Amino acid sequence: MAQPYILTSTLGVALQSYYDRELLERALPNLVHARYGIQKEIPPRSSATIIFRKLNPLALATTALTEGTAPAKVTTTFSSVSVAVSQYGQYTDFSDLVDVIAFDPVIDEFVKAFGESMGRTLDILVRDAIISGASKQYVGNLTNEASLQSTANATPAASYYLDSAELLEAVNTLKGEDVDPLEDGRYIAIVHPDVVRDLFQDTNIVNAFQYAKERGEANPLFSGVLGDYMGIRFVETTHAGSVYSSTSNLHDYVNRTLIIGRGAYAVTKISGLTARVIIHPRGGNDKSDPLEQISQAGWKAAIAAKVLDSTKVICISSLSSSVTVN
Repeated sequence: MAQPYILTSTLGVALQSYYDRELLERALPNLVHARYGIQKEIPPRSSATIIFRKLNPLALATTALTEGTAPAKVTTTFSSVSVAVSQYGQYTDFSDLVDVIAFDPVIDEFVKAFGESMGRTLDILVRDAIISGASKQYVGNLTNEASLQSTANATPAASYYLDSAELLEAVNTLKGEDVDPLEDGRYIAIVHPDVVRDLFQDTNIVNAFQYAKERGEANPLFSGVLGDYMGIRFVETTHAGSVYSSTSNLHDYVNRTLIIGRGAYAVTKISGLTARVIIHPRGGNDKSDPLEQISQAGWKAAIAAKVLDSTKVICISSLSSSVTVN
């Protein structure tokens, strides 16, 4: 007997909820970069674009008033940034043989894999948007990544690793722009584990952790987990930015560490277009599959991210002892 054609809407609430939950549970731990942006949803039936508006700072009133005379009125201006949401997704086909032999286990495994893929995809999309709009800082007072990669300016390589001096410069830049911290009076640094390894070669950082906390399992020198330092809270992820260029003479890889303040960027989506898994079992009246041989499963999500104020986030480009690219 032919299997009836079933869309996700006819799978049943319990089954669909289970698959959606699997998708999110495996995806959310990867969404590091989205955590620290302004979260806004676009209501249904309105638009795919949201506009963020900000009142620009007013001029200071440093001139004393004249008795009985009104001062000149203040003029106000706004700046705006538009963010357009796009959809992303992927799917795969299953043959009828796989379908008959082990339909549910195969679907389960692909839902888990799709969740991981969705998490990585969305996180990298947000990361790339932040890097694109961030203020730039290059170690060693260089002016671009090409100079950082060249032989003349990057020998020895260790002189161009991220260190305490570069972190202090970034924090000083943010404070100079009156950028508020994000968590517990700390700015957030999203940093690759390879860069963390290089940071532990900086004696200033090692000494700070050595004397700031008692020796033991909680001390970063023992745990290997970088703690708060110089007003920065570190968040490690293998999704931290890096770039590869084979045109350089010596160093092909550059790491990109983000130092983030409050209100730097926005992450938005459309209400009603939540991330979800879609399953189409084989069969039904689909004439493109006349012998009922193909089943399908996939995921779909809508997201957008954009920097709202480039002075509130800094991308530090540095060399590393690593050759990892993301």
